[in-house]
Formats: sequence, C-alpha cells, structure tokens
Amino acid sequence: MIREPIFVAIAVSLMIAGCKDKAEEPEVIRPVRYVVVEGSDAAKQRTFSAVAKAGQESRLSFQVSGQVLEVPVNVGDTVKKGETIARMDPADYSLQLQNARSSAAQSRAQERNAKATYERTRALYENQNASAQDLDADRTAYESARAGLASANQQVKLRQRQLGYTHLKAPEAGTIATVDIEVNEYVRAGELVATLLAGGQIEVSVPVPASVIRSIQKGDTAQVRFDVLGGKILRGEVTEVGVASVSGATTFPVTVRLTEGETLVRAGMAADVTFVFASEGTGPKYALPISAVGEDRQGRFVFKLEQTSDGLGVVHRSAVEVGEILSDGIEIRGGVAPGDLVVTAGVSRIYDGLEVRVPTKPGSEPENVAPPAEAPTETAETP
Repeated sequence: MIREPIFVAIAVSLMIAGCKDKAEEPEVIRPVRYVVVEGSDAAKQRTFSAVAKAGQESRLSFQVSGQVLEVPVNVGDTVKKGETIARMDPADYSLQLQNARSSAAQSRAQERNAKATYERTRALYENQNASAQDLDADRTAYESARAGLASANQQVKLRQRQLGYTHLKAPEAGTIATVDIEVNEYVRAGELVATLLAGGQIEVSVPVPASVIRSIQKGDTAQVRFDVLGGKILRGEVTEVGVASVSGATTFPVTVRLTEGETLVRAGMAADVTFVFASEGTGPKYALPISAVGEDRQGRFVFKLEQTSDGLGVVHRSAVEVGEILSDGIEIRGGVAPGDLVVTAGVSRIYDGLEVRVPTKPGSEPENVAPPAEAPTETAETP
C-alpha cells in the first residue's frame, strides 16, 4: 500500500523532466541569402527592341500611270546613280507631247499675226487714221494671243516632263532591297516600284515609351546588340528623337546611327538597343532583386540584415519606395542606402527581429535559406 504512491510520484517527476527537456530544446538558427546595396547614382540602363535600316531608304515610284515595259533590276543588285530601275510604255505620252507642240505652233502663229495687226493699227493711230477703240481692240487681241502662246509652251514642257517620267532612274547609288512590280503590269502614279537602300551608314529604329523619351537627347550614346551576329555589341549615337507618337501608338521613334561595324549589319536585322540614363534627384537610385521586396497591408518593404556577432545577425523590416521593373531587378527610390545588407530570399517567411546565420559572402548559402515559417508564439509548458 505504501509503494503505490511512491511509484506515482516517480512517474510524475519523469514526465515533468521530459516536458522540460523538450521545451528547452535550442532553436535552430537558419541562414539567409543577402546582397549588399551598391549606390547607382551615376546612371541606369534601359533596353528596347529595334530594327536596323539603311541610312537612306528611297521608295521609288513612277509619277505617271501606264504599262510597265522593262524592269532590268533584281533584289540585291547594286546600281549607280542614273541607272534604269524600270521603264513604262511612253507611246501615249509621246503623242500628247506632239499634240502640245502642234498647239504651241498654232498659238505662235496667232501671236505673230496679232502682233503685226496691233503694230499696223498703232501706226495708223499715230497718223490719226485709226480710232482709239481700234487700237485698244488690237492690243487686247495681241496680249491674249501672247498669253495663249505662253500657255501652249508650258503644256509642251509639261508633256516633256511626263514623257521623261516613264523612265524611272536611280536617284543615288545603292542596293535594290525590293522590286514590287512585274513587266506588262499596269501601275498607277505613286505606286511602289522598288526600294533603294543608299548611303553607307546603318541606322537602328527604336520605339521608345513616353515615360523614357524625355531622357533621350540627340547625341547620346547607345549600345546596339545583334543576336544574329553572335550577340555582338556595337556602339551607336542618337541622331533623331521623335516629338510625336507615330500612327496613334504609345511609343516615340528614336533613330540610332551605328558608329562601328556598319559592314556587318544589314537592313532588317533585329537588335536590342540599350540607353544609359543619368540618375535624377527623384529618380531611381538602386536596383534590388525582385525577390527581396515584400508587400502587405502596410506597404512594400525589405529586410535589412544587421550583423551582431561572428556569423550571426538580426533582420529588421524597412519600408521602401519602389519604381519600375528593370532588366537587373526593381528600382528602389528610397528606404535603403549604399552598404545595407538586404535579404533576397524567404522574405515572406521571416519577421522583424529574427536571428539568422550570415554567410561569409553575399548571395551565397545553401538551398535551405528560409528561416522558420512563422514567428514563435508563447505557449504554456505542458507537463
């Protein structure tokens, strides 16, 4: 009877000791991955897709309508200035020129006759053998005939020009990029016949959004990257900056002229153009990985890492102001400073004041970078 209470007391003591050992088990301090904030008050970069083009691209067309007789050029041909691109049937325009010349000859004869009549009437008037009314009538007839002759001569010049328009010639030396007509085809005035690429300079046309266009100035430098050339990067200079969007688009045209490697690039090649913008006082100062920025009801934030001892540290929540998404992360406009250590992984699973293990190098650490999922809460010890 006396032994039973002793056994019960011993069992209770063992249970209490077991619970105490379990509650006093040390918490595992886990590592975090972090980066060191570096000041970027010098500049920031933005990259846009673009297309290469010739420095001078001429869309050639006839100025009159008619049937095509000859197209002696093909795509890729090199032509000299004045070389034939296409010829149109000139028969109709030749006949029109002949009619204009006949009309001019008739007007010339009428003008000559009217002049002679006016001079005779003026002589008679001076001898008081003709009235002033006759003189005025003959002078008016002469002036009318002279105006008719001038008009007829202008018609001759017009028909001559139209006849010349049936022969389309290269305005500059260059390379034929496209040929858009065939022999015996009827083409209208202004219809595209061929595209001529002239000039040795290669340019790149870049559509730039409105949020950036004001930061680009004529004469700025740029880097142009061509994937088809094995990712080769060439230098360029901004030569034109659009002042209005094109065709209702939300982008503005910018032209970058290559200053090197023109012989490697052909019109139509796709490229990526990178601009370097000077940082403004209210503009983005830093860039952090997107994974470093968290967001909740209180706003966007990061966790800064404070080293407390060798290999250990404490994380502190810090509110930040973010900007645009960049190629190298997200813009941080405020809330961090150069030299800050910012946690870049497991942001949603850590909390302010958590003790962590600090790697020896920024960005390094094993895969298990996430600290405990939730902040520990105080609970009563249970025996």
